[in-house]
Amino acid sequence: MNILVCIKQVGNDGEMNLFDRHALEEALLIKEQFATKMPESVTITVVTAGPTTAAKVIRRAFGLGADRGYHIITKNSEYTSSLVTAYHLAAVAQRTHYNLILTGIISADMMAGQTGPMLARILEIPCATGVVKTNLNFKDNLIEVERERENGWRDIIAIDLPALLTIQAGINTPRYPRLSNMLAAGQKDIITIAETEIEPTPTRETYIGLENPEKTRAGLMLDGSLFDKAQQLFTILKEKNLL
Repeated sequence: MNILVCIKQVGNDGEMNLFDRHALEEALLIKEQFATKMPESVTITVVTAGPTTAAKVIRRAFGLGADRGYHIITKNSEYTSSLVTAYHLAAVAQRTHYNLILTGIISADMMAGQTGPMLARILEIPCATGVVKTNLNFKDNLIEVERERENGWRDIIAIDLPALLTIQAGINTPRYPRLSNMLAAGQKDIITIAETEIEPTPTRETYIGLENPEKTRAGLMLDGSLFDKAQQLFTILKEKNLL
């Protein structure tokens, strides 16, 4: 059985996206769970799309227990749309035989939550988002999952494999790599794919610019008695549709 985990580098320090860490941990738990139950072994492959520095997150995944790693090398950019990333990841998924694809529910930098569902749509496989519990039934070729909904509700569904799940934080506690594993991870080969080797991605968005919001320190002093101040505050909140 092959599990493909999509991971991403976020921030300037080369850290793995928090939600992707939960996705990788869930893959590792599945591998450990079925180590003695399945006639065939479970193989975990990680894939990332990003600049050359993104190889760090693959090395970390090796140190945690991933078996293989793919790196789609892209140009350094402050913004890449979810659609472009999904097509990049699909290029690897289409080259490998997989039973299950796991991604984080969102990335900590973009907070879009679209890459996983878009990837599933490109591959034409079922998808469940916000997964907080998994139960793999490899014998019947399906996986049972619980997924979060609004107002505290949860769906419990069974999905035929292959399938894609976006993993919610809190489903597990990501482990830390051992030093010996990290040293061994440095010897593993990473399969690299240049962005130019992938079929052109449909363009729906054009990057114009990226800027930080301006800091403003606006304040209003309320005068008068306590009752007057309460009336003024009530009026302000009502004008702003906060009441």
